[in-house]
Amino acid sequence: MEELETLFNAGDSEGLVQLGTEFFRQGDEKMAFECYRLACKLGNVVAMGNLGYCYQTGRGVKADNRLAAYCFERASELDDPGSMLKLGDFYFHGKGGLPKDRTRSFGYYLRAYEIASSSPEPEEMLLAQLCYRLGACKKDAAGTEQSYEDAYEYFQAVAEIVASDADYGDLQAQSLLRKAEAGMAECEHYF
Repeated sequence: MEELETLFNAGDSEGLVQLGTEFFRQGDEKMAFECYRLACKLGNVVAMGNLGYCYQTGRGVKADNRLAAYCFERASELDDPGSMLKLGDFYFHGKGGLPKDRTRSFGYYLRAYEIASSSPEPEEMLLAQLCYRLGACKKDAAGTEQSYEDAYEYFQAVAEIVASDADYGDLQAQSLLRKAEAGMAECEHYF
């Protein structure tokens, strides 16, 4: 498509990402993938994470967890918290050719949380997902020392972040809220 070539030649990686997102909304996953691929060539960190998501889920391209892990690693090197969360998940479960390494996984979750929470406009659902993972790791001693108090605080933060969205019917928020409440209830037994 001529528009992609024009944006690429102009070095407009942001325009390519926006166009890719629009293609996704329209259901044209192959064109979205191509936009992200070109923006990635221009060094756009958001595009790197989006490309990883495409490879992970097989949206617009054949699913390939190794390539997804590669994209998430590159974006994580540039401090993209969403990619760090995904890379942490890959290490947690040993996906994408990466070894199962809960300590490394916890480290990615924690670093992503530090970056995301210090943002002037933090992405709330990302923060909630990170808090949930950190809480679960602390509760189960997965890659870190066990602390029911710390776990409870992370789960409580999840509940505070997603409560209003859950009240308005956001299914992802409702699911995360239920899991966080269950985590808090489990931790309370150890106080």
